[in-house]
Amino acid sequence: MMDLPERDLVESAALWTLEQLKSYKHITGADILYKADISSSLSFIDGDLEDNSRGRVISLGLRVIDKEGRQGIAYCNMLDKEALCKVIEWSVHNCKNNDPNPYVELNRNQSIAFKDQDIFDPFIAEGFDFDRGSKICASVTDEARSIDKRVKSVREAFYGEGYEETLYLSSEGFCEWQKETVARCDVAVIMSDGDEMEMGGFGDERRYASDLDYLDIARQAVYRTRLTLGGKNLKTAKYILVLDSLASASFVSMLEDCFLADNVHKGRSLLSGKLGCKIASDVVNLIDDATLKKGMGSYLFDGEGVPGQRTTLLSRGILNGFLYNIEHANMDGVPSTGNCARGTASLPSVGASNLFISPGTEDLECLLNKAGSGIYVTELLGLHTFDPVSGDFSLGIKGARIERGILEDPVSGMTIAGNIYDVLYRVVGVGKDIKFYGSVGSPSLVIEDVATAGI
Repeated sequence: MMDLPERDLVESAALWTLEQLKSYKHITGADILYKADISSSLSFIDGDLEDNSRGRVISLGLRVIDKEGRQGIAYCNMLDKEALCKVIEWSVHNCKNNDPNPYVELNRNQSIAFKDQDIFDPFIAEGFDFDRGSKICASVTDEARSIDKRVKSVREAFYGEGYEETLYLSSEGFCEWQKETVARCDVAVIMSDGDEMEMGGFGDERRYASDLDYLDIARQAVYRTRLTLGGKNLKTAKYILVLDSLASASFVSMLEDCFLADNVHKGRSLLSGKLGCKIASDVVNLIDDATLKKGMGSYLFDGEGVPGQRTTLLSRGILNGFLYNIEHANMDGVPSTGNCARGTASLPSVGASNLFISPGTEDLECLLNKAGSGIYVTELLGLHTFDPVSGDFSLGIKGARIERGILEDPVSGMTIAGNIYDVLYRVVGVGKDIKFYGSVGSPSLVIEDVATAGI
């Protein structure tokens, strides 16, 4: 199965590494995170091959912990004894130069039954087929061109697949493998109508190649670009906004850092001290769930060997909790939520898995009718400018004007500004059309009285 080291070889190298640490009496614990992946992709511009990439990465990271909670980490890209000896030497050296931390420890729960999240596609693991990838790119290119004559160029038709193996092994006796796959397709188009021109696109990724609807991706790319072609400003005012599922998912992604326990402890989130408080409207329920079947953010275990879990962060607008790794869970006297984010070269931090707003019961047509007039938003621009400490944002929007519940003229070049916690209170409608974009998901949302700058 693909060109990766045999598992027995990897486990032997990892166990040998832990065995050598016994000579360092001040080291009380250690763990190893091993990752190996192969990825392949094709990219075409207007039917011509632009890029053909294949990558293979192998990395083994060693973390050591001393009796005072100091941590040290080092990694290598080879499994021979010389490289492993260097990793041991440098991880111990780095440990000596770190600060003591009484909350750092290894996962000691060994009686774990993992649930299968169905994140591995044997078909992808067999290897990448160049001809099949080329046919997919040709099909989405032809589909995009056939939908609308105003499509002047298919600037990108991308298809890629990836396969990854992960081993987590610790001095506490934990040893477990995980394997996962991903398939992705992206289409970007340029459309023009007279003097008006618009570039847009759409992409999707799935755990199983057969779950990707390539032609629908092309259709979505054209539809979303056509919707905002020739977009104009509306008057500056407060509007009802109906965010489609993609724009809503972008909104949800802005919230992630606010719920990470390490950010809360470092003063990088305004949610510090608000546990049990109401911070959003009754219709907002925010979930993080690493156990979703075929979820792009799903996993058997996190970077510390803690099983993936489902955590309710907001329930009817009330802050229920945060996402934790072991260190920050110990600080707050709570169990880890299984949200340790970690690479082979990094110490444990905290990260979300599948983060999403729970769906409501109404379809998009019903939400538009309830809104009556306002702006239908399909894209939020400038997400990187959001400040999770203050909650303030200023974002560009694209979409279409809503009049009598019907989508009318295209809208672009407008800006919404405010505070994200204030906006959470203004969510008055949640659709049933939940969709995931990567590991973030949301249904359509209706938000009232949003300050919007135009002409």
